[in-house]
Amino acid sequence: MKMKKLMSILLAGCMAFSLTACGSKDNSGDTGSTNADASTGNDTTVSADSGELTYWSMWNNTEPQAKVIKEAIDAYTAETGIKVNVEWKGRDLGTVLQSALEAGEKIDFFDWDYQKIALEYADKVLNLEDMAKAVNYDDFAIKALPASVRRWAGSLVTIPYQPYTSGIFYNKAMFEEAGIEKEPQTWAEFLEVCQKLKDLGVAPLAQDDAYVDYAFGYHLARYAGQAEVENIAINGDWAENENVLKAAQDIVDLIEKGYFSEYAPGAYPEGENEVGYEEAAMLVNASWVPAEITNNTGCDLEWGMFNYPSVDGGKDPNTIANVGAQGFAINKNSENAQAAFDLIMKITTGEYDQKMALECGGIPADSRNEEWPEDLVGVRESFLALTETYDWNAGLNANPDVKETIKTNCLQLFEGKLTAQEFVDAMESATK
Repeated sequence: MKMKKLMSILLAGCMAFSLTACGSKDNSGDTGSTNADASTGNDTTVSADSGELTYWSMWNNTEPQAKVIKEAIDAYTAETGIKVNVEWKGRDLGTVLQSALEAGEKIDFFDWDYQKIALEYADKVLNLEDMAKAVNYDDFAIKALPASVRRWAGSLVTIPYQPYTSGIFYNKAMFEEAGIEKEPQTWAEFLEVCQKLKDLGVAPLAQDDAYVDYAFGYHLARYAGQAEVENIAINGDWAENENVLKAAQDIVDLIEKGYFSEYAPGAYPEGENEVGYEEAAMLVNASWVPAEITNNTGCDLEWGMFNYPSVDGGKDPNTIANVGAQGFAINKNSENAQAAFDLIMKITTGEYDQKMALECGGIPADSRNEEWPEDLVGVRESFLALTETYDWNAGLNANPDVKETIKTNCLQLFEGKLTAQEFVDAMESATK
């Protein structure tokens, strides 16, 4: 149990960055090159030219991710003779990267949030499709990750690693005690699960105030799809799109049926901690939440997770989830692009991808790596079933001008202070 709690603490710390690209206050800009000390036998590499590589890293050199990357680089240098100069920029990378690339500074490859690379740096980095095809990358990549990169950028411009996923996390023991034999795939099945848990005498659902728009965005996207949610947020079509009323009514129904904890939505993290204290069975969140709850409450739960259910008549299946990751990209002006790609493959596949997952408490990016941190074992099947991804809040963030208004009205909806129609009317009047 001590080891499980230690890994939970590591996961909470390591995965916190996956939500944003600016989480660390330690912005050490140490520069250095690594020395070879081991060989991995990883056979994902194609070839490497002699010379040197320069890597600008989003990690500080003391972080666990950096330690794994250093090991991979040392092994790569031992195998190829290629020296790798590393600048550990930390989260300050985001403030200097754009100007450095535009100025033609010597950077062969870098890592950053994979969506930001695809949306903000696609014209400055190399199209990796040919090199990826040469190593059959799509055969072992988590399918939803490169699919998202291609959707955003039009081609594979970054190799994702250290992903997170999301869905409904639950206490397996409570499911077993309630006689729930399979995870729900549809909303109707989910409601049946909620009733069985309520009959058991526990609150089916916990909810934090910090995640009300996250949960509502998920549900609305199941009806309308993320692109339509974005249109609603941008154009203010809250009353014009019938899916908003449907989604809001489903939330009201959950409240009226007594499926939420009586304290929901609790002040973060009080809501999620109810699962740790075994007062509630489920919550909508991301794959860092088991570690957060374990760290907060000292619980020793066996965690399960299923993808957010599909809704009757909805556009999206339950194989789409909010997923995030970091990613490696190669400067389009790099003179040693193949060598950079080979090193990226070494870091993000096989032995070092496995180490990244276990030592940082995260999810492997290589689908062939089957050993997951204990808290996340129950996530694997649902994660590997994903075919596409949602952005954070599934499109509700598309209009920054109404982001706080959405959050405020979602909070009142989950508090039971607004009916479904009142929620629609409030959003319509606030955005027109």
